[in-house]
Amino acid sequence: MKRRFIGGLMAAALLAGTCSAVFQDIQSPELAQTAAVLEDLGIMEGDKTSSFAPQRQLTRAEFAKLLVSAFGITDVTAYKNFTVFPDVPNSHWAAGYINAAVKHADLKKMGIIHGYADGTFQPDKAVSYGEACTMLVLMLGYTTEEIGPMWPGDYIARAQSEGLTDGASVMTASSTLTRADAAVMLLNTLNTPGKEDSKLIDRLTSSSDTESAILLATSETDSDLRKNQARFYTGEDEPVVKMTEGILDRSFIGVSGTLYYSKTSKNRVITMLPDEESRLENYTVQRAERDRIQTEEAETLKPERDVLMYAGGKVAKFSETWYNLKAGDDIALHYDKDGKLALISVAEQKLTDRNFIYGTKNAVAIPSGYSIVKNGMRVSQDSLKKYDIVTLDIATKTAFVSDVRISGRYEGGTPSFRHPETAVVLGESYPVSARAASYFDKFDIDDRITLLFDAQGEVAAALPVNELRAEMVGAFVGIEEDKAVVRLLNGKTVRGVLDSDDSRNQYGRLVSVSQNSNGKMTLVQRSLTNTPTGNWDIQAGTLGRKQVSPEVRVWEQVADRAPIYETEISDLPFETIQSKDIRYVHSDSAGIVSAIVLGDVTGDAWNYGFASFTSAKLDEDGTPTGKDEVTLRYYDYENKARKDVKYWVSERPEGFSGGLVGLPKKAEESEAQQKLAFINLTRVDSVRLDAFDGEDGVRTSAGYYPLSDEVQVYVGNRQQQYITLDEAKANYDSFTLYAERTPEKGGKIRVIMVN
Repeated sequence: MKRRFIGGLMAAALLAGTCSAVFQDIQSPELAQTAAVLEDLGIMEGDKTSSFAPQRQLTRAEFAKLLVSAFGITDVTAYKNFTVFPDVPNSHWAAGYINAAVKHADLKKMGIIHGYADGTFQPDKAVSYGEACTMLVLMLGYTTEEIGPMWPGDYIARAQSEGLTDGASVMTASSTLTRADAAVMLLNTLNTPGKEDSKLIDRLTSSSDTESAILLATSETDSDLRKNQARFYTGEDEPVVKMTEGILDRSFIGVSGTLYYSKTSKNRVITMLPDEESRLENYTVQRAERDRIQTEEAETLKPERDVLMYAGGKVAKFSETWYNLKAGDDIALHYDKDGKLALISVAEQKLTDRNFIYGTKNAVAIPSGYSIVKNGMRVSQDSLKKYDIVTLDIATKTAFVSDVRISGRYEGGTPSFRHPETAVVLGESYPVSARAASYFDKFDIDDRITLLFDAQGEVAAALPVNELRAEMVGAFVGIEEDKAVVRLLNGKTVRGVLDSDDSRNQYGRLVSVSQNSNGKMTLVQRSLTNTPTGNWDIQAGTLGRKQVSPEVRVWEQVADRAPIYETEISDLPFETIQSKDIRYVHSDSAGIVSAIVLGDVTGDAWNYGFASFTSAKLDEDGTPTGKDEVTLRYYDYENKARKDVKYWVSERPEGFSGGLVGLPKKAEESEAQQKLAFINLTRVDSVRLDAFDGEDGVRTSAGYYPLSDEVQVYVGNRQQQYITLDEAKANYDSFTLYAERTPEKGGKIRVIMVN
């Protein structure tokens, strides 16, 4: 019985993204395996690193190289010194292969390659389907007398009857051959018995002693294996580990096939060919029980108790190890040629490249040799805490750890709140990983839950709040559609209707967030008492004796009653921030600084412009009929328009006389009367146009000043007409500059007056 390489039963569902580790431009698992076999045998390589170019046409010269290599002929140096075809000089890259196909002792008698009637070979011409079928049939040892006199029809018919074209595109005789179709047809030919009942693949490998072996893992997917080792299931009670000639392509994982060994190292597996008779079914686990597996595909599987299951590097009876199956695990059911279930295997990629909750009974061990990165910082395993989410990245051998979580009422999920792809808590929708979806099966709408996030920001688990409650601290940054918006120090944003005016009055403050039984948010001002001992060395990533995460979030609060304002490390003007300028430090569960609240360091947390004070009107008794107010006029860069904003104050700010000042950003959004902080601007100098250094800075008699990205440019001392800096440079000669402080203290030019 002929055994042909047919790719319809491959393990497509076990793979994610591209199907091949060798060739990143192959999406089909069948073609990935075909290309991997030919690459393992040294017959067909990619165009360049990680590229197979499956749809590119194949030339006659390239096809000749494939045929010669398929016979195990690798050294063609001796065939470069003469010319067989006039259009293939010895300088042509394929001359040795083309000449060998005609003159090599093993190939000459077979007459596989011929030139055209004019004596040329036309090496750069695309090979046709008819030509390819002809050469492949001749490779099996058949003669023209045995095939038939009609070319190319008889050759195409014989190629099809022998199964050489199975899996290739349907083509006419004159159709040009792509690299993908050439690979499929060539591998079929290698694995088809020829006229003498032998296979060409036997010329390239030593005899196989293992049929129907299932590849379970390679060193790329299992850290317990050394490089060039692979684990196979061969029907015994325990899997076996074999050495390989290189690392087998990941497209073979989960596949049952025949192992072939290297000619030179006969104990090393060089490649494997999938079995035609075996059958493979792929599922994703939703829930496992003692006698069944419920899948996400809505199938209920009922394996026999004695069926073996491979998981975590071990093989055991299903009845003894069913509990190792977790929601989201990808499993493969391997059936033998008689249709009997031979093995259940859990995809190795998911056993190692998976999320788990650290410190719980379902946690797995972090493999030896893995680096551990928590919230962007490399740490030791001692820094991990119970309920941290760990993601093992097999490609980089890194364990990424996250302690980000939020707690609140479960408001809904889509497409099903019992098995969501997105979950809504505290007014925000969060993506839910496939594995985490099963956690929601036990929750109803309005249940109080805690979401645990992985390092990529997806929900990796959900637990009831009576098991785990998140501490949520953040900045109350706005009101949108009657909902408060709080930016948490862990990077998440939550929204909700506030429970009282007391909570509303916390606008702009650092607050603790909770959600009461009726779903409303309660905000309690957080005291900025957690101040550090020591300076923040930004380059070294240290704050005193503490490590600072490279992903640290930075805020400023320019005065005690000013709103908190988010900024970036790149905006800080100093390499070292003094401890006196640090108002609050927040650390994660590993003790690494993950958020810092500064004082007025950058100067960017103010709105700069013209301000004026208006007293509230008094009634006949001298009682104010309204509120005192401060009005600021400035250009709003975010909305690209002039803006007049009012600040409601309990009294005239001490020392405030109006004019050019800075007032805290976002303070205008608070409706409560407040004690308003301000900063006066100081005239620096008057300069000419040539003093400007592009858009970055300006030279003054007091030294070089950077220009603010939001510099205000006004025409006339009190005209308060805004123009852009480019317009000012194009139309004016004199520029009066104002800054909030000197450059040594982080000052910038904030306002420019032109006349």
